[in-house]
Amino acid sequence: MVGMKKRECVEPKVSIVIPVYNGEKYVKYAIDSALAQTYKNLEVVVVDDGSTDKTEKIAKSYGGRIRYIKKKNGGVSSALNLAIEKMRGEYFSWLSHDDMYEPNKIETEIRFLQENNYIGKKVIVFSDYYLIDTRGKIIAKSRKDHEEIEQKPEYTFLKGHINGLSLLIPKDAFSEYGGFDTELICTQDYVKWKEMARTYKFVHIPELLVSTRWHAKQVTNTSPAVLTEGNAFYRKLINEVSKKRKEELEGSEYCFYKELAKFYKGSVYTEVEKYCSTQAKKIFDEVKKQGVEPKVSIIIPFYNRSKEVIRAIKSVLNQTYKNYEILLIDDGSNDDISKVEKMAKDHKNIKLFKNKNNLGASASRNIGLNKATGEYIAFLDSDDVFEQNKLEVQMQYMVVSNANISHTSYKRNWSGKETIIHSGENDGHCERKMIYNCPIATPTVVLKTSWLRENNIMFNESVTIGEDTCFWLDILKRGNYLVGIDKPLTVVNVGDSAAAYSDEKQVVGLKTIIKYLLNDEYYSKYDKEISLLMKAYAGYVDKIDEVVAEPIIAGSPLYKLFFFLKTEGVGATSKRVVKKLTSLTERSKGDHE
Repeated sequence: MVGMKKRECVEPKVSIVIPVYNGEKYVKYAIDSALAQTYKNLEVVVVDDGSTDKTEKIAKSYGGRIRYIKKKNGGVSSALNLAIEKMRGEYFSWLSHDDMYEPNKIETEIRFLQENNYIGKKVIVFSDYYLIDTRGKIIAKSRKDHEEIEQKPEYTFLKGHINGLSLLIPKDAFSEYGGFDTELICTQDYVKWKEMARTYKFVHIPELLVSTRWHAKQVTNTSPAVLTEGNAFYRKLINEVSKKRKEELEGSEYCFYKELAKFYKGSVYTEVEKYCSTQAKKIFDEVKKQGVEPKVSIIIPFYNRSKEVIRAIKSVLNQTYKNYEILLIDDGSNDDISKVEKMAKDHKNIKLFKNKNNLGASASRNIGLNKATGEYIAFLDSDDVFEQNKLEVQMQYMVVSNANISHTSYKRNWSGKETIIHSGENDGHCERKMIYNCPIATPTVVLKTSWLRENNIMFNESVTIGEDTCFWLDILKRGNYLVGIDKPLTVVNVGDSAAAYSDEKQVVGLKTIIKYLLNDEYYSKYDKEISLLMKAYAGYVDKIDEVVAEPIIAGSPLYKLFFFLKTEGVGATSKRVVKKLTSLTERSKGDHE
């Protein structure tokens, strides 16, 4: 314990280095933010890289509070290298002249190193940051995916998670790897960080500790080297990742390239995006050429509605993909289903299972999951149909991705009017978005059977609306890459009674999902995402409230429905609803006295 206390008391000196060239407009703000640090064992080193404006005058106005070094213009790397040579601190912290630190930046990072016994160790820390405009107004908060950085450290560099001014680097790292490459204009920082990563561990602190300014004159907006150096650097990084590691990162080499192509889409690194997309297509085409056809079990639960069931079955029998079985789960039908029974009898690949009682869709699907003999499982509701190439296309994606789950876009048919729902655009690790906006339609999903059974994942039979969303969320929280296919391969037929068009059913479904999220260890930490779902819930509750004709009696099912938000411990979201409820309840008491 004594040794630990000694380590905690270590207060290493930190050198905040500010390289500047003609920075009269912003350098004062940078210096002020450095001097305002709550951590006191530091020095502020301003290296003037041959400025011709008022930079020198501004810097010298601080007197002995900073160390001012003037040199001939040689570029930011040369200024940083001189500062590293002259610095007196044990740790290096780079602050661009047009950016700023939060007052607790250095202290937070030093305390983190102390608390984790990292002082003097080969550890480099970095943080999240604000984006600010020319006036210092916050544009956005750049919060990095801490979980991804921890589990997939390659993405720290591949996805550019590091902002150089957020780093705190032991000076010894420069002694080991040297200074910045003066031949590079835009990637000199990332090239150096990547070199250091050979022996130094980069650790993310999920706090907003710095502000980086966006303005027209910064190098990233003016130099063509951003493209030439950046495209070459990131492509080199990608190629350094082994095939095995690519598979470990995203489940398959195909998904690895697909994930990065999606990440670089819309960025300035168009060559990198094109390279990743091309590599993904090559892998996909090779698998397609091989024509692998693993067996698929299609689960169709139904209750009465023989005509619709037969239509659904025929859509499977007409598939271009032929290695499948159809599992019909009769959920206690009391109508004549003899035509369905005959169809099952006439086709060897159709199996009919009968429930003595009506158990519900979840229980029927679970029976199908237990009875399935295919390597993959697909779902089809009795009133929906597959497009002819649905299984062929989706299975190609499943095999090439080595995925545990995939889904597609679909056609929604409402009273004869078809609308394409591009749900398949949702792709990758998107479980947080699925908390408040899950567009996955059950008949569009294919799952890997072995993974499902190994993890013992089943539908919740105690609920009837919203159970499918909870099922998908349960799968996605386990690190699965959701393969999204933006092709409408299923027709989903809906009527006016469908949950999507019923406020009452929406309330019940949202309530099911909210209860699941709040009681789940993984999802319950995502307060913001859950709050968005709560807003939708409150909105539907308000709609119902507007059309309630009967007074609401305390203890009634509707009262309990309203009161759910409060009882689950999220009173802030529910205050407006509870207030209205209380008013209605008091009025109700008066009417019945």
